[in-house]
Amino acid sequence: MRKNKFSSKGPQLSNQLQNTPRGGKWASKFEDPNASKGKGKPDDVKAKKGLGQHFLNDLGIAERIANLVDDGIEHVVEIGPGMGVMTKFLFERFGNRLMCAEIDTESVEYLANQAWASGLKVWKGDFLHAPAEDWVAIGKRMAIIGNYPYNISTQIVFKMLECGVRVDQFSGMFQKEVAERLCAGEGNKDYGITSVLLQAYYNCSYSFTVHEGSFNPPPRVKSGVIDCRLKAELPNCDYGALKLVVKTAFSQRRKTLANALKPLTSAREKFVLPEKWGGMRAEQIPVADYLFLAKSWVESK
Repeated sequence: MRKNKFSSKGPQLSNQLQNTPRGGKWASKFEDPNASKGKGKPDDVKAKKGLGQHFLNDLGIAERIANLVDDGIEHVVEIGPGMGVMTKFLFERFGNRLMCAEIDTESVEYLANQAWASGLKVWKGDFLHAPAEDWVAIGKRMAIIGNYPYNISTQIVFKMLECGVRVDQFSGMFQKEVAERLCAGEGNKDYGITSVLLQAYYNCSYSFTVHEGSFNPPPRVKSGVIDCRLKAELPNCDYGALKLVVKTAFSQRRKTLANALKPLTSAREKFVLPEKWGGMRAEQIPVADYLFLAKSWVESK
């Protein structure tokens, strides 16, 4: 076990993250709130279905989520600030320790015309393709937070886990069923691939539920807020091996683990599933046992 909050367990950054024509530019106009030609009125920003946008408009909920971030965090990344309902609370607390990643040009222009956002740092583009050097602060206590777009929320989890950097705190709002899945424990029907991979490195808790009326436009489902804290002791485990074992185990949930893992046990003679687990199903195996299996897989070469 390692006590390293920035342990590089995921793939190399340069192999994973490439900039795209959609983004990759810092919105430097935030240095000067008068530089944007946008009108900066709420009606100027339209929610876009393709971006999975549902703008939070409940100030109480926004402040409650923002307050999840520890005061001692040295670098805060908000994903998808939209019209800044939560950003305002974060900016008041963290100032230049806060940066935002926003793909929507209308939202960027709107924020650029808000007096309270003067000096706010924004990376304009698609966070899923953001170069690591644009959002990672190596050596500093980092937090990622946001009202995550439903259509890419799980991808954001994978990006954080695979970037090679261990973020100290990962919090924010997801579709309720996704939030429940991320925090679910073994034996729960919601327990799955993302549950295991996230909980291998984080202590995850479901904070509260947010109802449809807190958004514009209202989504058709409820939302859930989670708060995940990096474990004090990180597993000495290859992330790629862990992901392979977990995805294989859950690929056929109705089968016993012995049958589900046959592609791996038959591929390597030395990779042997403990007999007591053979008749169990994937959702019955705790995170610690998946870490054991991942380590066994690496050692079976």
